[in-house]
Amino acid sequence: MAKKKLKDIINKPEADVVVDYLLDRKKSGLYTLVLVSGTPGSGKTSSCMRIAEMVLEKYTGDNHFPVENVVDSFIGLVTFVRNANPNELSIAVVEEVSVLFPSRRSMASANVDIAKVLDTCRKKQVILLANAPIWTAIDSHMRALGNVYIQTLKIYKSVGIVISKFYRLQTDPRSGKTYTHTFRRKGRRVRKMYTTKPNKEEWDKYEGKKDTFMDNLYNKLLAQAEQREKKEKKLLLSGKVGDVRKFSKRELEVMRLKNKKNMKQKEIAEELGVVPSRITAILQNIKRKVEITKENG
Repeated sequence: MAKKKLKDIINKPEADVVVDYLLDRKKSGLYTLVLVSGTPGSGKTSSCMRIAEMVLEKYTGDNHFPVENVVDSFIGLVTFVRNANPNELSIAVVEEVSVLFPSRRSMASANVDIAKVLDTCRKKQVILLANAPIWTAIDSHMRALGNVYIQTLKIYKSVGIVISKFYRLQTDPRSGKTYTHTFRRKGRRVRKMYTTKPNKEEWDKYEGKKDTFMDNLYNKLLAQAEQREKKEKKLLLSGKVGDVRKFSKRELEVMRLKNKKNMKQKEIAEELGVVPSRITAILQNIKRKVEITKENG
């Protein structure tokens, strides 16, 4: 982006048009769903948290947006909506909404349930800022119920801001098509905005949550792998899937043709009248039996 255009954007108030729109809807007793998309690292979560801070500050005078209100699971979203108070400002950020409610599983139970959750959001006047890398990957029903669309473009680290495009959404209930409308500031169209960094303490907590998630995921996968390995060894040693100390007649024949006659897998398959993939499977089973036998002395 040219320096002049960037300067024109950051000389205007920060995300004022979007923040005012969300507050106007809240004051009118309405809920708001903001859908945010953008490539990884373009500032989606940062923008969502910062907008939430600004909305809170204008409504309550306190801009503290707790990282606990950044949810990344269906149960987390349901818990937040369930505890929301329509007499207060309830605002949350939903991470990776295209993973929670993907368009390719539009009839999945979670995708069906989200319609009821969003209806409860309407009742409780909740504000949700839901992000995803790709707009079309989000469940179509959820897209149709969106009120604002933000596309994060780039993080400018030199000045500590995120530049985004933003539009008001309108879905035609007859055709199901969703249209975008440009916002206006004092009668003039506004297509781009900027957001600064969210509260450092809460952002550090958010980054810490990701580290904790990776640690927990690693420990979970490691435990599963160890359990699976123990189970496989137990089954093999029990003889239920073949005695590891003995080879079948077919396995012995394959080893003889491979080791003594130096035949290739394709040649062995032709000799035995089977497909090459079957020989591959037999050789893999032989290797597994040998390895497990060695491990058990």
